[in-house]
Amino acid sequence: MSEIKQGYTGNPIIPDAVTADPTMVIFEGEYCVYPTGGNATEPGFTVWTSTDLSNFKSEGMILKFSDLGWAKKDAWAPDIIERNGKYYFYFSADSSIGVAVSDSPKGPFVDALGHPLIDFEEDMSTIDPRIFIDDDGATYLYWGATFEGKLFMRRMNADMISFQGEKEVVLDCHVEGYYHCEGSYLFKRNGLYYYLWSEYNWDNIPHLDVDHSYRVNWAVSKKPEGPFIREPFRIPFLSSDNELNFLAPGHNSVLHLPGTEEYYIVYHQHDGSNKRHTNIDKIPFGEDGAIYTMKMTKEGVPLAPIKAWIKEEEKGPYPSGKELVFLFGHRLTEEEIMSVTLYANQKAVAQMGRDGKIHWENPQAGFYKVYAEVLCKDDSKIITETLNVDVI
Repeated sequence: MSEIKQGYTGNPIIPDAVTADPTMVIFEGEYCVYPTGGNATEPGFTVWTSTDLSNFKSEGMILKFSDLGWAKKDAWAPDIIERNGKYYFYFSADSSIGVAVSDSPKGPFVDALGHPLIDFEEDMSTIDPRIFIDDDGATYLYWGATFEGKLFMRRMNADMISFQGEKEVVLDCHVEGYYHCEGSYLFKRNGLYYYLWSEYNWDNIPHLDVDHSYRVNWAVSKKPEGPFIREPFRIPFLSSDNELNFLAPGHNSVLHLPGTEEYYIVYHQHDGSNKRHTNIDKIPFGEDGAIYTMKMTKEGVPLAPIKAWIKEEEKGPYPSGKELVFLFGHRLTEEEIMSVTLYANQKAVAQMGRDGKIHWENPQAGFYKVYAEVLCKDDSKIITETLNVDVI
């Protein structure tokens, strides 16, 4: 059996709370986990934070259904994204999908519409949202958990609260073969779009007589709208481990460490009690981009302290030709920092000024993925998280 190593996260990473359906994102110098449950004191959502992937602490309730007016129960499976200095929170409620917004990743979040973004449609199909912004600014919402195993997608406008185009089926699983249950998640790596989903029932323990245990499978596409291809020989890459007593792993998100090739899967599992807890493990990729079968671990992944980050000084969208200012935050000594360079769509556009801020002069209209590179005096480099910026 694997042992927890010094300097590693250990699994589960939040051992003292039931945290199912975890979404982990880096915001403003912290790892933020948005789960189902998470010691919520009433229907709604919480967030847990850490600066190095260990010792996560609860920040309390960030969205309460009592403030919504249209939802009372089933606070499930949230996702979140930053754009123009604001945070957009997508969540399941009463078998519908809602959206809320805040100026802070820790909330409080306010209902953006006063009604569901997507109303209840059929059985359990309108749950488990996944929001994704591509490199060109095109924005997509994925969701779905039907008994027929369909996964859906719809293009969104840059306002993050309205749609363009119609709903599309991006993956149609077959009950006779591999079966989608819930937890759709999309991420991009080296120009390929990976679609992950959980099969069968989340509370199932492994059965020797039938292969119907909860697990994670995947498909891949060269476009965010698909088609997503699952080869017939491809087996689920994350399944129960009886030896570790980590059962029914699934309903995951994916964490990419900025400036590295490290991709971590953040998922829930239980020990037979159906009390789900959050784990983190490394995704093994082959040279051709295939996801190899992975083994869950007790040690988790190495600790990764966040040493630097940026945020917009003001909320956008931002007018073209007007200076755009970013605040630079860090956990370094001033003597360690050689320079800080701002990149927009992988092009250097500004250096940090003496006031500790980064001034991007005369930005032109367009969508930009923005991050900072910190060059330290020991020649090491630190890459911050990426922000989504619209200049209009």
